[in-house]
Amino acid sequence: MSTVLIVILAVVVLALIALAAMTMTRKREQSRRQGRVEARARDAEAGRRFERAEELEAEARRFQAEADRRADAARAERGAAEEHAERARDVDPDR
Repeated sequence: MSTVLIVILAVVVLALIALAAMTMTRKREQSRRQGRVEARARDAEAGRRFERAEELEAEARRFQAEADRRADAARAERGAAEEHAERARDVDPDR
């Protein structure tokens, strides 16, 4: 009877070890799947952020071009104002 009990205990222990191994394998595979899903989500987010950065850079270039045009116009207007001021001083009889 003790031999039968030892064999039964050995079978139960082996079954528990096999069950634990299967559970660990499932958990490991689930963790891998979750990692792949998370990696795809992060990759998609990186792509969206890259596109947004390109849009912002293009917008900044447009603003810079407009700012350059306005600065040129301001310099031209300042030059015209200085010419008018100089003519006014030349024409002013009190000076």
